[in-house]
Amino acid sequence: MAGKITGLRSRYPLHIQIAVLFTLLIISIGSVIVLFSHSQLSKLTEASTQRQYQKTGEAIAAELNSVTRSMKMSVNMLAQLPIIAASTLEQRMAFIGPLVEILKQNDYANAVYSAYPNGDFFILRRLSPSNRALFNAPENAVWLVQSNRFLGTTPETQAFYLDTNQQVIMMKTVPFNGLDPRKRTWYQLAIKNQQLITSPLYTFKGTGETGFTYSIQTPDDHAVIGLDVSLASLSLFLKQNLPQGSQAAIINSASETIASLPAQNLKDHDGLSSIAQFPVLQTLLTSDNGNGNLFTAQGQSWFGAVVKLKGQSSGYQLVIATPSAYLTADANAIRNRSTLIAFALLLLSLPLVWYFSLRISRPLIRLRQDADAISNLHFDERAEERSVIEEVDDLHKAMSKMKLTLKQFISMGSLLSAKDNFPQQMQGLLNETSEIAAMSGGIIYLSDKTPGNFSPIACNWAGKESASSEVATLQFDPQYPNEFWQILEGKTIAGVFTRENIPSQLLMFCDRHLPLRYVAVPMQTHDQRLMGFLLLFKPVEAGSEHGQAKIQLINALVGSLSVAIETQYLLQEQKTLMGSFIQLIAGAIDAKSAYTGGHCQRVPVITKMLAKAAVEAKQGPFADFTLSANEWEELHTACWLHDCGKITTPEAIVDKATKLEMIYDRIHEIRMRFEVLKLEKEISYLRQPAAEQQEQQLRNELQQLDEDFYFIAQCNIGGEFLSDSALARIQQIAQYQWTRTLDDTAGIAWEELARKNRRPAVTLPVQEPLLADKEEHIIYRDDKSRLPESYHFKLKEPALLYNHGEIYNLGIRRGTLTDEERYKINEHIMQTIIMLEKLPFPRTMANVAVIAGGHHERMDGKGYPYQLTHQQMSIPVRMMAIADVFEALTAADRPYKPGKRLSESLTILVSMANENHLDRELLRLFLEAGIWRDYAQSYLPADKIDDVDITALLHKLAPLNETPEPSPSP
Repeated sequence: MAGKITGLRSRYPLHIQIAVLFTLLIISIGSVIVLFSHSQLSKLTEASTQRQYQKTGEAIAAELNSVTRSMKMSVNMLAQLPIIAASTLEQRMAFIGPLVEILKQNDYANAVYSAYPNGDFFILRRLSPSNRALFNAPENAVWLVQSNRFLGTTPETQAFYLDTNQQVIMMKTVPFNGLDPRKRTWYQLAIKNQQLITSPLYTFKGTGETGFTYSIQTPDDHAVIGLDVSLASLSLFLKQNLPQGSQAAIINSASETIASLPAQNLKDHDGLSSIAQFPVLQTLLTSDNGNGNLFTAQGQSWFGAVVKLKGQSSGYQLVIATPSAYLTADANAIRNRSTLIAFALLLLSLPLVWYFSLRISRPLIRLRQDADAISNLHFDERAEERSVIEEVDDLHKAMSKMKLTLKQFISMGSLLSAKDNFPQQMQGLLNETSEIAAMSGGIIYLSDKTPGNFSPIACNWAGKESASSEVATLQFDPQYPNEFWQILEGKTIAGVFTRENIPSQLLMFCDRHLPLRYVAVPMQTHDQRLMGFLLLFKPVEAGSEHGQAKIQLINALVGSLSVAIETQYLLQEQKTLMGSFIQLIAGAIDAKSAYTGGHCQRVPVITKMLAKAAVEAKQGPFADFTLSANEWEELHTACWLHDCGKITTPEAIVDKATKLEMIYDRIHEIRMRFEVLKLEKEISYLRQPAAEQQEQQLRNELQQLDEDFYFIAQCNIGGEFLSDSALARIQQIAQYQWTRTLDDTAGIAWEELARKNRRPAVTLPVQEPLLADKEEHIIYRDDKSRLPESYHFKLKEPALLYNHGEIYNLGIRRGTLTDEERYKINEHIMQTIIMLEKLPFPRTMANVAVIAGGHHERMDGKGYPYQLTHQQMSIPVRMMAIADVFEALTAADRPYKPGKRLSESLTILVSMANENHLDRELLRLFLEAGIWRDYAQSYLPADKIDDVDITALLHKLAPLNETPEPSPSP
């Protein structure tokens, strides 16, 4: 991996990472603890504040209820006093004592008064620090009595300041303030309802305080008694019961402020403060945090709640907010102290963390080194690194065991690649498998063609190989089934072999070791076909029962065996298929023509006989020549396919026995023309007057025609050589004229019709030459009939594909083939190369096309298709060239000549070698090794085997550096 791990930019040593990990862990745990403690303390504080809010609300509600009950009772009591009937100031002043007592009993009442139907108003006020200056009261004054009496049109307004003993300290007359009690809401409601009423909240005209009035009309309707209740003092109550910095307000259902903390002087148009004057409380009231949550207002975090004042029918609510910083002050202090303690503990623990991280990382570093070694397939034998950590120490042991297992696995792979012998492969794989699985012995069984039969191919015991012949073939007996034969169902079987349950065929091999624990694992193909099974043994006393892990290990090992066996089977099947296909092609080529039958089968025989002789040569030019198993297979394939291109050669050319033969022999047409010509002469004679001279002339002409036909027929057969005089006579005979009266385009194929249409039409009857080379006889070469230029064949290609002209074919000098037909015959070797190079041969058979396509090359470079020289041709190519010529010379099924005798064939071979047509040294080996004799005895008829003077032939065979006189070619 070149020291890099994909996805990581940097890497650090393990001990540093462990130290950092523990440091981060301590910091994380400390932080979590601190934050959790801080969070819990904050929540406790908030919960405590919430409870305090509830208690404050309950206290305020109780206080309001107390005020309500007390003041209602007081008002009812006042309604029974005679003051209601008093009409003079002196009479009214006489009731100061009861009025003072009522105010003393009601702390939140600031005034008690009596209003009369004539507009008189008598009121007793409590003097407080907030209103003392308002009324210019003396220092020792505690009570203030104000009296408005209508003695005339102008009311008399007097003020009396009383001390604690209710003695008048000072009396003064003050200007009338315009107060008419009869216009006040509390008065009107009392007159209207005839019972104790509570007025709406309003601002007291005299003091500016907020409150309400309890009022009732006396039974005799002489007056209305009123008691002013000031709620301003509730703000002091809020201050006493709330945390520092808190804001609070008591509001009614209209969100009007009854009491607040801090107190507000701003007032709305009705005289009551609005909650809008308190932005923090307004935010709380309009948000969803009314149940006691944190919220933000004016850039600060607050904790607030809205508490409904129970027992108040007017819908009073207590709105409270406290700065969260005040609530969490103690929690923050505890958090800071905890953080400091955690940091100190971290500093103290770092040396210990560093020390133990080094102790932990050292064995792991060794593990990393072992893993690197394993990744490089390097298995050293260093002593194990022990660790104080049990898991790491166990990991070291597991790593050592894994190294051993991998080493043996690699050894198994090496066996598959190093050994070509299948039984040796199986034996080696069995040995390795037994060792890896820690088993004492085993046997590999392969399935026979007979169902239920398994033959041993490898076996061992105690690390020693045993011959598979010592183990009998296993046969499944359906009459005596046992658990072991579940292997036929593809199941892994584990158990104990005893004398009672062991298959009888195994008893001889295992008898002295019984009882044995065994594991039988099926070996199957990829399509679940049973190929055999692996049977492993271990004495019972040598270990405990097989664990599931060991059975899984053996199953995994059997995978290698299964792959190896299936590969061998597939390879053998492919080779068999390929061999059969090759022989099928060769047989099809031979069967295509009865004249060349057996050639493709006999050439491989001769070639391999010559190759065997070269391999066995201990001295001479072939002493170092060898062929591996793959090269033998390559040569075998090339020999069988050396003429596969003939499958493209038209049968009419391969079987052409006469010069005029095509699908049929056109000599019959020529004979018929002669017959017609003879009849024409007889008819011409008969049409003339009878004369002895004309009769003799007719006989001479008919005899001449007979001679000419037989001459043409003899030329059609094709001999060794056609003379110039014969060519001239053919031309002369071709000039004979015969009469055609029928259309020669009727009833013919469209291709022939297209050729005939090249010439202009004639009027019948027409005189035609007896023999002719017509335009219709020519078949031009098109792009489809041209060979690919990429192969760079050097055999010259004729301009025409075919020329079926009668004079042209009869004029063939030697044999029966025209130049075009000879090229078509020779083209088979080029087609062979093209066909074979298109086949995806394996690497071990890469030279099949080269070997098969070179048997028509010559040592002097005059062969085809590449015109290779001796140095450019491999030994197998030169061997096949000799085999091909020798088989052709001795074959008795050629259409153009009978098979030659053995001595004659060998003499021609020597001549061809001397002319640098064939390899001389290989031909010498061919003669000296007696290959010709062995082949002749098996394949030549007895009448073709004659005496051969090998000594004379070898003497005639010239050395390689000499060029003998040329001799006639066959």
